[in-house]
Amino acid sequence: MWRNKILAILLALPSIAFSFNEEAPDSLSEVSRHVTQIYNLEAGGVRILDTYLSPLYYSGYSLALSGVWTKALPAHNPRRLTMRFDASLRADFTDNPGRTASMYALEADFSWGLARRWKLPYGLQLTAGGFAGVEAGVIYLPRNGNNPASALASFDIAATASLSRVIPLGKVPVLLSENLSIPSFSLFFSPQYGEPYYEIYLGNHSGLIHAGWWGNHFGIDNLIAADMDFGSTALRIGYHFRVRSSFVCQTNISRTSHAFVIGVIPHGLGLKPKPSPKTININALY
Repeated sequence: MWRNKILAILLALPSIAFSFNEEAPDSLSEVSRHVTQIYNLEAGGVRILDTYLSPLYYSGYSLALSGVWTKALPAHNPRRLTMRFDASLRADFTDNPGRTASMYALEADFSWGLARRWKLPYGLQLTAGGFAGVEAGVIYLPRNGNNPASALASFDIAATASLSRVIPLGKVPVLLSENLSIPSFSLFFSPQYGEPYYEIYLGNHSGLIHAGWWGNHFGIDNLIAADMDFGSTALRIGYHFRVRSSFVCQTNISRTSHAFVIGVIPHGLGLKPKPSPKTININALY
């Protein structure tokens, strides 16, 4: 009798082993790389100089809507590489020093980039990478009869870096971050000084595209943000400093803005995760 029991056990071992192999993937933790969405509203002051339209600086206020979408890449180690897409639309309303003329600007930009991140002591995270983006817009001066508008267009490759850390604020975790990007190589549009757009329309297309670097086409984006995660959603409060300037063909264009940022992050950051032992959430921001 006991021999029959031993034989039955031996025959059952392969099926037991296969059953363990079938359950192994379910027992392992699954990796979730969800897209983190951030939608921002910006409001602040702006200062514009466009010598194609006027030799004077115009000052006023700026409004902007922007969106940021980030995700960890499905690489061998998804905690290392992140992907990011940015889009924004901004409008500027300015006056000359004497308040006798107004200048308006409208601009849209889109960019896509990659970044590598490192975990540092004291809970810090450092990222470095780059992005490629396009910007297009127009500056409009109604009082300028011959050339009332100045077109803006550029393709930029920029270096990016950020530093962040999660800290507790009572029972609410807060992600503090410093985000910096500097366009380093560009192709941008600019007519010759005093060249009317009518000549371009007639076919004079030479010398309109220029190669840009820090010396003739400088830009900087610096965003300091605090993201407060309430679980189902998160709130962003921040400050955005932005500069765009170019000097070519004796034409100087400069736009400098300081803006207060308030944003919302649907579904939160995951800093207050729900218990789910079979899922590992990897967020691109921390």
